[in-house]
Amino acid sequence: MPRVGRYQLVSKLAMGGMAEVFLAKAEGVAGFQKTVVVKRILPNLAEIPEFITMFLNEARVASQLNHPNVVQIFDLGEDQDRYFIAMEFLEGRTLGHTFRAANAAGGLPVAMAARIMAECAAGLDFAHNLVDSGGAPLNIIHRDVTPDNIFVTYQGQVKMLDFGIAKATESASHTRPGTVRGKLAYMSPEQVLAKTLDRRTDIWALGVNLFGLLTGELPFRAESEQETM
Repeated sequence: MPRVGRYQLVSKLAMGGMAEVFLAKAEGVAGFQKTVVVKRILPNLAEIPEFITMFLNEARVASQLNHPNVVQIFDLGEDQDRYFIAMEFLEGRTLGHTFRAANAAGGLPVAMAARIMAECAAGLDFAHNLVDSGGAPLNIIHRDVTPDNIFVTYQGQVKMLDFGIAKATESASHTRPGTVRGKLAYMSPEQVLAKTLDRRTDIWALGVNLFGLLTGELPFRAESEQETM
């Protein structure tokens, strides 16, 4: 596979609506190697300013979130007119996969569900209270706290993923009026109605995740998106 910047791509892990994700190796002197994940903006979006802004916003926000319960960003670069970010490689499964497997096995133990959510809360709390170099609050909110953005490693670590749609006051990225991001079943009423949001929308979503882990169901899910809203 080709190289992206100083990273040798090994295999493709996933492709989303905005970017493709690769397993890669960072190579250095004396045979140094480190396994990383490279996330590269899709070629059909590489010249669309809105998507470039969203992608760069993810890198700017996530690079400041140096916390054990948030996936770490190592690098931001550009290769052949396409931006990419390099982040830590995690071995494990998303909470969505864990949730489905646990349901098939009769449910997740309460203590385990509480611990996972407590660690998510710690990562979000760090983001919510982050300040800039002058001490001014950045007012970061995730806005997409769903099982697919919560990762449980095989060593038992819990990491919040994908602050790509997170919003900070310093960010150049603004959600268009009437645009709703995230997944409906986990959204607060304010987010569904595209109102001004604060950290409470993440806390609401965390509660929905905990409800799902404990009951095997979601509190707000209907036959259609319209009914859910």
